Amino acid sequence: MKKRKNKIILINIFFVLGVVASLWVKASYLHHSIGLNPMLEYDRIHTLLIFSVVIIVLFNMLIFQRKAVYSLVITDLIVSFIFFADTVYGRYYGIPLTIPILYQLGFMNDVADSTFSLMHIKDLIFVVTIPVMIAYAVYFRKTLQEHKTWKHNLLIAILIVAAIGAFHWKASEVDRTHHAYERKNIAKDLGVYYFHGYDLLDFAKNKWFTSTSMDQAELETIKAYLSGKSEGREPLALYDASMNLVVIQVEAMQEFVVDLEIEGEEVTPFLNKLKEDALYFENIYHQVAAGNTSDAELLLNVGLHPAPVGAVNYLHATNRFITLGELLKDRGYENIGFHGYQASFWNREVVYNNFKFDDFISKEDFDLDEIVGWAISDVSFYRQAMDISIQNQPFYSFLVTLSSHHPYDAFNGYEPDTGDYEKTQVGNYLKSMRYVDDSIEGLFERLESEGILDETIIVIYGDHSGLYQDQKAPLSRLLGLSDHYVAWESIQKVPLWIVLPDSDMKGTISKTGGQVDILATILDIMGLDHPLTLGESLLIDGPGYVIKRDGSIIMDNYFYNNNEERLYDLKNHEPVEITETLAEQLERIKRDLKVSDLILKKNLFKNEEFMKLVE
Repeated sequence: MKKRKNKIILINIFFVLGVVASLWVKASYLHHSIGLNPMLEYDRIHTLLIFSVVIIVLFNMLIFQRKAVYSLVITDLIVSFIFFADTVYGRYYGIPLTIPILYQLGFMNDVADSTFSLMHIKDLIFVVTIPVMIAYAVYFRKTLQEHKTWKHNLLIAILIVAAIGAFHWKASEVDRTHHAYERKNIAKDLGVYYFHGYDLLDFAKNKWFTSTSMDQAELETIKAYLSGKSEGREPLALYDASMNLVVIQVEAMQEFVVDLEIEGEEVTPFLNKLKEDALYFENIYHQVAAGNTSDAELLLNVGLHPAPVGAVNYLHATNRFITLGELLKDRGYENIGFHGYQASFWNREVVYNNFKFDDFISKEDFDLDEIVGWAISDVSFYRQAMDISIQNQPFYSFLVTLSSHHPYDAFNGYEPDTGDYEKTQVGNYLKSMRYVDDSIEGLFERLESEGILDETIIVIYGDHSGLYQDQKAPLSRLLGLSDHYVAWESIQKVPLWIVLPDSDMKGTISKTGGQVDILATILDIMGLDHPLTLGESLLIDGPGYVIKRDGSIIMDNYFYNNNEERLYDLKNHEPVEITETLAEQLERIKRDLKVSDLILKKNLFKNEEFMKLVE
């Protein structure tokens, strides 16, 4: 009898330890694989992961009793599926999946080429333990389903309390102030299990239990922001209502490709030359978050920052916005949005209507006469977009390109010769940028042949980074970057050209800014009145700054790491003392995100009290 009892205990112990090991290893691999934490180099996170796994396993045992053997196998299956999805998604975006993001993942099958390129053979770690666990559970099912006594349940309950207490004790070392700016930091600091639990509760709270009225603290935050916002000067108002506006948001174009040469050839010869005939802004940082391309569209058309988690296109698609399209519509413009993919992609068919576009031309509306990358080529895209646009003037045409989308495999074999980078992602990316350059040159030629180039303001900018952490080593070698992470952060810029017909305003501007400032600059140039954008015209004299979604701040000379709460010199990457004046300035800048989040979360452009404040 005693031997049988010992055997039962051992069988149960081995099974439970196996589940614990499986859940812990998969979480650790996820953290390492998407760059949250280095494998086995971060004692705290691995300890917190162990406590998280123990809590999950013990809860299963307490709740499901004799059926716990099945619930634990199912738990491992669910975790494996979620963590695999986290890994694939996280390699691209740097963050595990969240529930709001799941709203926008219906397109994953449509972007299989990009998705498959992010899978690694090591990802089999998520499935190798499953058949072993199932076989063990089936073979020993009778033993594992032994009746649990009240003493056994009491012990489990005590262990759960102890594990929760230990988790909180270890987690007390974490500075959580930066979690408000970047959801990824929760996973980085407290583990992916805590991250998903927090996300589930937060989503439920925000979706179903959030008031749209402002409390006193939120009201004071808004008032403080408005009182500190620069009055600036009178708008430039360079043009009347007859001038067309073409805005081109270029997929994955980073600023470093401008003036870059490889094997003696310019990567973007036309756009390099365009700098002489346009305003060119060389220090514009992207500010996108989980919404990626759709976030850039929000920043341009609305002048608000992305949501702290998920995409505004899904979380706040029907909010009341005051948009560039609405302001131009009041002037008699025909507003049309163009994108070469499906209308449902990033929920654009809903959002573009809310942005006050008169029409949205998507994949379903184009003649797919030439395919490059995901869908219609940029060359055909521009040609067909202009066929439609020029029929009604003045027009505002918002063109979101697609050909230069990750992973750039479509450009293998294109010009220019990239030498040692041939047949690599970096080499193909540079080729995609040459294609972008040629396509835009063709657009300018078309507008000139139609006789409307001199009647059209043209804005060109990149939407987000094109090469990510997995390409850091070859890209750093190409650009001669140092190993310091500030060097990598300093190249997360997008180029910006603004072509102004019949204007002497030309040349390169070095002022630091972000994508949120582009709308304010267009409003300044066209003399449009907007009650509140979170940006400032890049043509206003004085220093500039940009705040990113994670709370990091770039000023003309400094980079502030919000996670570390440290300031660095942008040139030599040396730490800089944060003086009282600088500390106050940083806090004022951080208020931008707080105000933007309040506007989105509480739909404040529909709030009469808020509108009275801003007007």
